[in-house]
Amino acid sequence: MRGRGSAGDRAAARAGWLYFAVHFLVEVVTFYVLTAYVPEHTAWRLALLFDFFAFVPQGIYGYLRDAGIRVNFGVLGFCLLTAALGMAWAGLGAVPVILVLTIGNGMVHAEGAETTLRASAGKIAPAALFVSGGSFGLITGKLLAWGGAPAWLVLLPDLLMLPPVLLAAKAAPVRGEAELRGYTFRNAAVPAAALVFAAAFVVAVRAYMGYGIPTSWNKTTAQTVALFCFMGLGKALGGVLTDKLGIRGTALISTLGALPFLLLGDRLMLVSLFGVLLFSMTMAVTLALLASALPRLPGVAFGLTTVGLFVGTFAVAFWRPAVFAENCAVVAALTLLSAVILLFICKKEEKK
Repeated sequence: MRGRGSAGDRAAARAGWLYFAVHFLVEVVTFYVLTAYVPEHTAWRLALLFDFFAFVPQGIYGYLRDAGIRVNFGVLGFCLLTAALGMAWAGLGAVPVILVLTIGNGMVHAEGAETTLRASAGKIAPAALFVSGGSFGLITGKLLAWGGAPAWLVLLPDLLMLPPVLLAAKAAPVRGEAELRGYTFRNAAVPAAALVFAAAFVVAVRAYMGYGIPTSWNKTTAQTVALFCFMGLGKALGGVLTDKLGIRGTALISTLGALPFLLLGDRLMLVSLFGVLLFSMTMAVTLALLASALPRLPGVAFGLTTVGLFVGTFAVAFWRPAVFAENCAVVAALTLLSAVILLFICKKEEKK
């Protein structure tokens, strides 16, 4: 039994690392195209278009995978991303390029989430590792665009995406339901529907706050790179701590523990980065909760997190505090509210 468990853990870790690489490369291509190709005067409208088509349909792709459709959305998404890169290179209109790009991006995300969650038998770290790769890829894609890299050069990371997509499918071939019942992070006394809504709300809060965290220190490219790297590290660390420390403790560290560093680090880069790292751990917490509430629908569970991301980013387009003191008050209030919600819906760790 122990040997089989160890083999299962190794398979889950392989799937997590493979999809970390896939997610990194997906976002390199995606954010290179978005940064280099979208006209600046329409950037905010096209950004909302991107967010909608990249985030909202992921629950649909996830449901199809959960229902057993025999389509590898990772491979299909790779094809669409490659097509979008070619369309951008050929100088086609921004809207069709973004539509093809975002649909492909969402499909790869859905496949990665479903694969890593099914492979991990109740552990959230591999899925968190997969998600964390996006932060590193996002800033890398932007750096390539800012540096004036030609589209044909970005074809290399695009083509490198396919081998790990195919390898991940072999590394995590299990498609049954027994392994999904291992996700037991939720407070069973809370109705599943209420927990899903609460966890998705916390995701939306995290997305909204991502734009409101005070970071006046962020003035150089190197500082922006550090910011996104700490976000990625926090997402992966959240998965590790949730498995090792427990979900309640991780939830409190990533909300109440992060708050003073977020508020006091406006002009202090290292203090702020530590707060960002802690705050980013809530990603793993909410994904673990949704996977626990929807044990037969891991793809839908992940899709709900991306819908929450869209709701949070959409809200930013309409209201964002301009005054520093007001912004800090909003960040503090939303963090405290998230902490209370998570404390209520997370499973209480048993004393040993």
